[in-house]
Amino acid sequence: MLYYKFRKRVPILMYHRIADVSGDRNALPPNKFEAQLAFLARNGYHSITLSDLDAALTKQKPLPPKPVVLTFDDGYKDNLTTALPLLQKYKMVATVFPIACWVGKENKWENFNKQLTTTMNWDELHSWLAAGMEIGAHTANHPFLSHCDRQELATELQVSKNMLTEKLGIKIDYLCYPYGDFDAETKIAAKQAGYRMALAIFDHVPLWSPDLLALPRIPIPAKQKMWEFRLKVSSVHLIFVALRKWERDFKRLFK
Repeated sequence: MLYYKFRKRVPILMYHRIADVSGDRNALPPNKFEAQLAFLARNGYHSITLSDLDAALTKQKPLPPKPVVLTFDDGYKDNLTTALPLLQKYKMVATVFPIACWVGKENKWENFNKQLTTTMNWDELHSWLAAGMEIGAHTANHPFLSHCDRQELATELQVSKNMLTEKLGIKIDYLCYPYGDFDAETKIAAKQAGYRMALAIFDHVPLWSPDLLALPRIPIPAKQKMWEFRLKVSSVHLIFVALRKWERDFKRLFK
């Protein structure tokens, strides 16, 4: 039953850094990233933008066979220097979500012993766009949005949207919730800020029908095994979201 419900949903993959960083579960080594792109290309997958997905979900526009969405959180410089050449090699497109107030800065918002690196600056984000890639918003400062009061929430969502629009000269329609954290009030605020779609991870996402302001993504960690990656982009990919969602719900129940 789950298979028939989920088989037409498009897998949305979540990446962060593409780099060799010991002990960082969110830093995927470049050779593994290339192996994943090669698998997608070899097996008839087609990467699409969030704009493509939006048009399919809201206007029933057709998608290519075996569509997949590739997303990068935070806007690290290695997304441009390392990931982009590989994306171009395999004729793939991707969406990056920079943190507006941390553009071109060291990743000191990750104040939990992460290796220091830098994010793309505004010129580099323009280069990302010029290469045919897409950009969405990831808030102004990367907070847990469900912990923000109403004014702070509105500011985080609107400032990021306005800043990216002004600096990049593009329309910003898509949002990525930091840490995948959101609640009902966050979705209302995102809609009021003018976002058409928003991406989460697995907590609180609906499984049975897509919610444009709570679309689930599938994390691709540093030690991602290829057999598991194949399942994560297959027609049963939402099983991974369901299992993690139910695991979280179960743990909350017995806290």
